[in-house]
Amino acid sequence: MILDKRLTFTASQALTASAALTDSVDLGVAGVPGRDIGPGQPIYWEVVVLVAPDGTTGDETYTFNLESDEDVAFGSPSIVATITVPRGAAASPVGTRKVAVVPPIVNSNERYLRVAYVGAGTTPTITVASHLSTEVPPAWQAYDAPFQA
Repeated sequence: MILDKRLTFTASQALTASAALTDSVDLGVAGVPGRDIGPGQPIYWEVVVLVAPDGTTGDETYTFNLESDEDVAFGSPSIVATITVPRGAAASPVGTRKVAVVPPIVNSNERYLRVAYVGAGTTPTITVASHLSTEVPPAWQAYDAPFQA
């Protein structure tokens, strides 16, 4: 799969407290409402576990919300989709992929998308990558063989 930097929320981010991921996605142009996304070809949002989530005390939770807003500061975001990652290395080992289909965002002024992590419990720690893609998830597998023409 080819990833577009402009559709990537983070390539790698360590999280120990609730926070927004590094980057947001701009769907529009200054002074023009955001473009419609999602009707027609599905858009997939993925969260990939890079360092397994802590589950030491058993009360940790790992929730990721895809949010939209008309303002880059996300003063009044709307939750578009949610992904929950199970706690502990056994339940979510390195490489675990969680995927959600982004519902259509049409006829709105929602220009920006971001991912907000909500961690709770005694010691919630996790490292993730996150992005958007139009490729169907079953096609997201590594291909290590050399290219043959």
